[in-house]
Amino acid sequence: MPTTTSLDPTTRVVRDGGQVTVWHRYGRVSVGDRDRALVAAIGALAGAPVSRDDLERMALDAAGDAADDQVTALARLHWLLDRVAPATVHRAGPPGGPAWLAVTPLTPDVRFTPAAAGDGPVALSRLALLRRRGDRMALESGLAPFRVDLLDGRAVALVGGLAEPARVPDLARALGLDPGLARELVGFLAAAGMTDAADGSADQWAPHELYFHSRSRVGRHDEPFGATFPFAGVRPPVPPVRPSAPGPAVALPRPDLDAVRAADPPLVVAQEGRRSVRGYGPEPMTLEQLGEFLYRVGRVRSVFGPDAARGMPYEGVDRPYPTGGAAGDLEMYVTAHRVAGLPRAAYHYDGWGHRLVRVCADPALLDGLLAGAAQATGGAPAPDALITFTSRFGRLTWKYDAMGYAATLKHVGVAYQTCYLVATAMGLAPCGLGSGDAHLSARVFGLDWHEESSVGEFMIGSLPAWADGTDPALGRPALRAGNDAGWPARAARLLAGARRLRRETS
Repeated sequence: MPTTTSLDPTTRVVRDGGQVTVWHRYGRVSVGDRDRALVAAIGALAGAPVSRDDLERMALDAAGDAADDQVTALARLHWLLDRVAPATVHRAGPPGGPAWLAVTPLTPDVRFTPAAAGDGPVALSRLALLRRRGDRMALESGLAPFRVDLLDGRAVALVGGLAEPARVPDLARALGLDPGLARELVGFLAAAGMTDAADGSADQWAPHELYFHSRSRVGRHDEPFGATFPFAGVRPPVPPVRPSAPGPAVALPRPDLDAVRAADPPLVVAQEGRRSVRGYGPEPMTLEQLGEFLYRVGRVRSVFGPDAARGMPYEGVDRPYPTGGAAGDLEMYVTAHRVAGLPRAAYHYDGWGHRLVRVCADPALLDGLLAGAAQATGGAPAPDALITFTSRFGRLTWKYDAMGYAATLKHVGVAYQTCYLVATAMGLAPCGLGSGDAHLSARVFGLDWHEESSVGEFMIGSLPAWADGTDPALGRPALRAGNDAGWPARAARLLAGARRLRRETS
């Protein structure tokens, strides 16, 4: 089966200053324009796909008849092919016909070396994903440093035939393919890391997680990435502040900065004494406490922009925690279960007006969200209030290519830590959750889940006596002390004193 090679379409060949330079996304390669063998090879690679034999023949013809020149030409050709390897596309197909497969490197340090498949059974990698890319199907894997474009419907059928382990002769017979062609095509897939032979090194990864990891950072793909503003000029940006939902509203008490500053422990004490508390005191959290918590965690402090001169063609949002590009994509919803002075219901937190707007009072739906929180914590009691973080995804995807969802998860992490520190300083019981029901929360909050959906949950409530002043490390089995392991215990005692002072002065 003939295999051919050509330069990636994004590559440029430039003649200038006595040199021929191949510019590609990973760098450049230059040769003197008097090096006829390499100039001929570059010209061939920049045109229609060419076989390795034809490249060598062109280099030899351009080098002349002298044996030394021909040996040197071949050596230099192999040097050139190695240097431009990250920018070359390899194709395979039946003799005399168009290619069925095209393999594109996705990292600068890989070399594609196809080989025919062996006699043993082979299957598609469990990490491989088949999707439409432009006007063709593409086979990708979060593990593989290559992408395989399927240029013919029969190649798609071949990939489908590898859904379960099969021997190549049996597969060829089932698909009506020439056995030699099938062997070479499957070998192409194996060399690109798309068969089960590659799976052993990543057996702890789920396919979607590895693919997400590889595609939401640079280095393992060639797709557009970062602040490319893909929807600028297509549609306006999502508003910086979410319009308030219709419904009955509850104005929240606003804390006083001087009073908070006087009552709060130092940052290091809150940080060292922080712990997840999955239980609550006999008295419920108050509306005043909830108002202070939300004000310090999620209020909108200001909106600013646009500023085209600074590359910011949209309005930014300033909240107590940072977000990429001042996106302010996160919203907070409160499912109030046991808050003194607040009816049991689900509310949207209006961070601009510092108020709660009721969005749902259906007891069955509320119970479903709270039961999910209990399940995520291994059966902990329902919190006084469940905070659900949602993301208005368009705030990020209007600006960012490929990294928007990864950015919103980073924002959730920052928001969680802010919740922990504020709750600890206030003497509340905090606990971040690792999972939640995106479908149910969309029903409760009245959301279109692909436009705004839950991305994090956080439980909050009054602090039980058993958690006040105790070492956060207490009860951890086989605990091995590390660096200043006594700090959390000291911080817990200081926090208990600060809470007593806060109660006495409130």
